[in-house]
Amino acid sequence: MSAKLRSQPIPVVPHTRIEEESDLDKIYHRVKTLGKGGFGVVYKAVHRQSGRHWAIKIIHKEKAGSSAIRNLEREVNIMKMVQHEHIVKLHEVYETSKQMYLVMELCDGGEILIDLKNRGSYTENQTRTIMKRLASAVAYLDDHNIVHRDLKLANILLKKSGDERSLNIKVSDFGLACIVLDQSGYAMMQTTCGTPLYMAPEVINDLGYTRKCDVWSIGVIMYMLLCGEGPFIADDEDKLFELIKKGEITFNQPIWKTVSDSAKELLQRILCVNTAKRYTAKEILNHSWITVCV
Repeated sequence: MSAKLRSQPIPVVPHTRIEEESDLDKIYHRVKTLGKGGFGVVYKAVHRQSGRHWAIKIIHKEKAGSSAIRNLEREVNIMKMVQHEHIVKLHEVYETSKQMYLVMELCDGGEILIDLKNRGSYTENQTRTIMKRLASAVAYLDDHNIVHRDLKLANILLKKSGDERSLNIKVSDFGLACIVLDQSGYAMMQTTCGTPLYMAPEVINDLGYTRKCDVWSIGVIMYMLLCGEGPFIADDEDKLFELIKKGEITFNQPIWKTVSDSAKELLQRILCVNTAKRYTAKEILNHSWITVCV
């Protein structure tokens, strides 16, 4: 565990061993299925005693296999460590010999990816709000030596509120996240992972990368929020990777005429192939486009 994590109090997340699933059903009532994956299911559930709503992710350990279980244990350990208003909160964990149950904060607004598809694009002010919150979450992870490694629209959830303009985002899915122990904060990672569209050039080049891979992903997200499509578009993955490695972003679509020069300048600083010149999450937060009062 990193020195930074040891120096700060870590919120206690209960991890309880139970005999069988029916024991969990006595505590939570499952309302409906929210999603299904290869190894499990996510349900919306109600805590029987308090009436509070939660999301419960059920993972079948036998289906997942030993490698996936190790990744799951790492994900759970990282989620236990983090506490930030724009990161999905892990409330408690239950476990049987065959399954693991993660009780998490319910984000009933769904994926921001779906919301973007419904809207077509976000306004500049809406994008600013989302970016400020996303960069804040990543800066927090930076401070705790955690690299997410799979930031993408599908992993950013929305929490409903009375005001639909609030855009209360939550970063989710720490399945590929890792802790970087190097004290400089820029230890090299080697594992090629993530989602192709959001991968940083240095990840694709397979020559080692740092936590700045998360910043690149933030840039891809910002670009997509503003115009509705990715900064690099190709017919196949190989061509996509070549475009990403070049890092030549354009603002040719008509919608970019409505976007400020300041927003475009920030994008160029984030989507910078040279990692030494690429912004950090904290530098994003200090950029004039983010700090401007609207």
